[in-house]
Amino acid sequence: MSWAQRRKITYIVSVLFVLAIILAIVMFIFLNKTPTCFDGKQNQGETGIDCGGSCSLLCRAEYNNPIIVWGPRWAKVLSSGAYNFLTYVQNTNIGVGAYNVPYVLKVYDINGILLYQKTGTTYIPPNNNFVMFEDNINLNDKIPFRSRLEFTGEITWQKISSVESGITAVSKTLINEDTKPKLLAVIKNSTLNLVENIESVAILYDENNNAVAFSKTKIDSIAKNSTADIVFTWPEKFESKIVRIDIVSKVIPTH
Repeated sequence: MSWAQRRKITYIVSVLFVLAIILAIVMFIFLNKTPTCFDGKQNQGETGIDCGGSCSLLCRAEYNNPIIVWGPRWAKVLSSGAYNFLTYVQNTNIGVGAYNVPYVLKVYDINGILLYQKTGTTYIPPNNNFVMFEDNINLNDKIPFRSRLEFTGEITWQKISSVESGITAVSKTLINEDTKPKLLAVIKNSTLNLVENIESVAILYDENNNAVAFSKTKIDSIAKNSTADIVFTWPEKFESKIVRIDIVSKVIPTH
C-alpha cells in the first residue's frame, strides 16, 4: 500500500472517528435531558406524570375539592335595586391553591324558574376559608328564592405560598347600627413584603349565627408590617342585632 493510500485511509478513519464522537454527544444530550415538570414523563420523584413530588402541580389523588360551607346568600342593594351574593367556601388542601377556577352561579324564583345565571372564574387561595362575592346583580324586579353556586370543570391545584395568612383584621368597630351602619376596621400586613390588590369582605352575624349582612372593599396595597384603615357601609339599619363580625381577605393575583 502506497504512502498516499495510507494517508487517505488515515484521514477517512479520523473523520469517521470525529463524526462518531459528535453523534455520541448528540445522542447523550438527547437521551439524557434534565427532568422537568413539563416533559410528559414521570421522573424526578413525581407521583404522577408532571405532578406531585418536586412539581408545583398536584396529582388528582393528592387534593380535595373545595367545600361550599354556606351560600350563596343575598342582600338587596337599596340604592340600585340589585342584589349582592356571598358564598363561603373552604379549601382543605394545605399550602395548595388554584388559579382561574371555573364556576357557575344560578338564581331561581319561588317557582324554580331561572332568573339569573353567570359563569366565571375565580382564584382559590391556599388558606382554609375564603369567600366569593358577586355584586350588583340585577334581577329586573324579580325576587330570588333559591341560589346555587358550583365549580365546573377540572381544577388545576398547585403549591402556592399563602399571603393571606399574613393579612389580618386587628380591630373592628361597628357604629351607627340604628341608622346607617358603618364598620371601621384596621387590616394589618404582618408579612415581610409589600402586598397589593387585597379584597376584604366583612360578614356580620346575628345571635343565631346567621350571616345577615356583608360588604366588600378593596385595598390597593399595604407595606410590610404595616396597617391600612378600611370602611364598610350599609344604607339602612340591620333587622337583627349583630353579635359577631368576620373579615375575610384575599389577595387577588395579577396574572
